[in-house]
Amino acid sequence: MIIEKTTIDRIKNYRTDYLNSLPEFQELFIEILVNSSDYYLLKSDNKEIGYAIVDMEGILIEYYLINRFINEGKEFFRQVKKDLSVTKVYCKSFDSILLSNCLLCSFPYSVLGLLYRDYDEPAIEKDPEINMERVGLSSVGLIQRQDDSIKVLFDTEQQLVEFITNENVFTFNKNDELIGCGMVIRTHLDWDYCDLGVWVHPSKRGNSYGSQILLCLREFAINNNMNPSCGCAIENTASKKAIEKSGFVSKYELINFKTK
Repeated sequence: MIIEKTTIDRIKNYRTDYLNSLPEFQELFIEILVNSSDYYLLKSDNKEIGYAIVDMEGILIEYYLINRFINEGKEFFRQVKKDLSVTKVYCKSFDSILLSNCLLCSFPYSVLGLLYRDYDEPAIEKDPEINMERVGLSSVGLIQRQDDSIKVLFDTEQQLVEFITNENVFTFNKNDELIGCGMVIRTHLDWDYCDLGVWVHPSKRGNSYGSQILLCLREFAINNNMNPSCGCAIENTASKKAIEKSGFVSKYELINFKTK
């Protein structure tokens, strides 16, 4: 097999096939990594057979083979690991091909996060006194002045500006007091899936406001023809509680396989 470095445009059709093949849609955290990674076209006997995406730290985040080459995939996978100096694999548990290859290689693993794609009845009723307001660029300063924990929603000021400009960012108030912020971020521009992000003001935590914000964000997404999902780090018990209280159900995980 030949591994050829390429561009994301060159593998776009294969990525479309890959994303369509998954029983659930992409995780936003992985999609953000994709945008700053290296892309590789896989070839065998002068035929294109798939692709791999590896981030700057040597983490394999996508591996795809077209169907007629999957039976030979174990050896191809081992070559990708070796030739691209893969140190880890971030695998969504619903990505059966990548998961199978990692298990067949007996890589040790840990769970990084919980992925929420299903929904049941929420454990709370929506609070009608909470006011949801979409923010503009004039609110950048207000958001940045909050507790550092708000960085869970964005990494840099530039990213916050991009989210406000291109996506959906909201503040939430009750009795004229800020209780938190939320985001509805489209996971991929070519699909109608989105990720919900929540931050609750430190002084307002412990009052189910995170769950209330998620109820509002989910309703907004559905009313705007988007399919909402969310996730959290495995150790973030507060987020897990808030997400599940709002009605989301997790059947999947993001798994970290160590290859070395």
